[in-house]
Amino acid sequence: MRSVIYARQSLDRTGEGAAVERQVADCQQLADRRGWTVLETLTDNDMSASTGKPRPGYQRLLTLMRSRSVDAVVVWHVDRLTRRLVDLEEVISICEGTGVRLATVTGDLDLSTDTGRMMARILASVARGEVERKGARQKAANSQRADAGRMGWTRRPFGYDKRDGSIVVIDEEAQALEQAAQMVLAGETLAAGVRMLAERGLETTAGKPWNVTSLRRALLNPRYAGRVSYNGADVTAGKWPVILPAEAQGRLTDKLRDVRRRMQQGTEVKYLLSGLARCGRCGAVMFATTMKNHGSPYMGYRCKECYLARRLDVVDEVVEGVVIARLSQPDAASLFVEDEDVPALRAECAELRERRDDLAGLLADGLLSASAVRDRSQGLTGKIRDLEDRISQALGESPLAALTDADDVAAAWAAMPLRARKQAVDLLMTVKILPAGKGARFNPDQVQIDWRS
Repeated sequence: MRSVIYARQSLDRTGEGAAVERQVADCQQLADRRGWTVLETLTDNDMSASTGKPRPGYQRLLTLMRSRSVDAVVVWHVDRLTRRLVDLEEVISICEGTGVRLATVTGDLDLSTDTGRMMARILASVARGEVERKGARQKAANSQRADAGRMGWTRRPFGYDKRDGSIVVIDEEAQALEQAAQMVLAGETLAAGVRMLAERGLETTAGKPWNVTSLRRALLNPRYAGRVSYNGADVTAGKWPVILPAEAQGRLTDKLRDVRRRMQQGTEVKYLLSGLARCGRCGAVMFATTMKNHGSPYMGYRCKECYLARRLDVVDEVVEGVVIARLSQPDAASLFVEDEDVPALRAECAELRERRDDLAGLLADGLLSASAVRDRSQGLTGKIRDLEDRISQALGESPLAALTDADDVAAAWAAMPLRARKQAVDLLMTVKILPAGKGARFNPDQVQIDWRS
C-alpha cells in the first residue's frame, strides 16, 4: 500500500512545529504496523483548516489523491485534515472516484460506505462547532481584557515585551518608532521611515522587513499612545508604558489619513502644480506630462479630459513669483489662523471622514448613484482638507511659517523641498490654467490665481 502522511496544526506559538512532529510520528507508527510504504510526508504548520485559505501541503495531498499516486492517506484525526464540510465533501468525492483509503490514528473511516461518510461528516461538524465556540470564547475574553485596560497579543508587538508578568518597553525599537513618527510629522515620507528602520537593522516581530503599509499601521495603532481599542473602537486607557504621546499620534493620524498625502506618497514629488492646477475649460485636474510641438520634447501641464495644455516652466514661474511677492509683504503673518480649538477641529475631521466612508455603503445598497456619491465625497474631502490646513497652521506645521519668518523669502523658497513648496501653494491659493486661442503665445493672464480665504 502506497501511503502519504498529512499533519497540520493551526497555531504554532513557539515556531518549533512540535505538535506537527508528534502527529507525524504517530502516523508513521500506524503505517509501519500495517506494513504500508510512506511515499511522502506533507505538513502545514501554523495554518488553519477553518478559514478556507490555501494550504500548500493539503493542496499537494489532493493532487496525489486525484492522480492515484497513493492508495492511502494517514492523518492523526479527521480535523487535522479539514474542519470545513465543503472541504470534506471534496475529499469524499476523490476517495469515491479513486478508491483511496483514509486512515486515522484515532480510528479508521471507510469513506466508501454510507456509514463511514456519515461518521466523517459528524466529526467534521463537531470540529466546526468547536471552532465557533472557541471563537466566541476568544471574543469574550478579548472584550473583557480590553475593558480592564490590559494588552493582549498573539505575536509580540514591536516596541514591547513581557517580563515577570509586566509589559516593558524595548528601548531600541521604541526609539526607532519615535524617530519614524518625528520624520513623518516633519514632512518626510513613510518610505524614508522604512529606510531608517532598515539602516538600523530592525525588522517587524514577524521577522520581515518593514514596508510602508506595516509602518503606517504601527504609527496609527492606539496601543503606542497607551489606549485600548477593540473592534476599532477606543475603549479605555491601557496599563502599559506609552511610546507615542496621544497628542503626537493625533497629529500623525491627521497626516497619514490625509487623502492628498496618500496620493503623493507612492512616488517622489517632481512637479509643483501636478495634481493641483485646474483646467480653465472643464475644471478637471491637470498633471505634468511630456509634450512635443515640432521640436524637442518639453514638460507641460495637461488636462486629461479636454487636453488643454501649457508649458510647465512658464506656469511655475508665474505662480512662484506671486507666492514670493505675497509672502514678502509685511502682513504675511496674517495668513495664519490663531486661537484654534485643535481638538474640536480634529473631532470635526473625524466626523467628516466617517460620513465620507459611509458613502460606499449607500452606493452598495443602491441608495445613492455613483455620481451622487462622487459629488458628495468631493465636497466632504474639500471640507476635510480645509480643516486639516487650519490644524497645520495652528500647530505651526505649515511651510508658510518658515517663509514668512525668513529675511529673504525668495532664498527661503528656493531652499525649500519641492513637497513643502507644493503644500504652501495648496494652502495659499487655487490655480486655474485658462484656454487661449490656437497659436496664441503664453501670457501670465492665462494663469488664474484665487486666494484661499
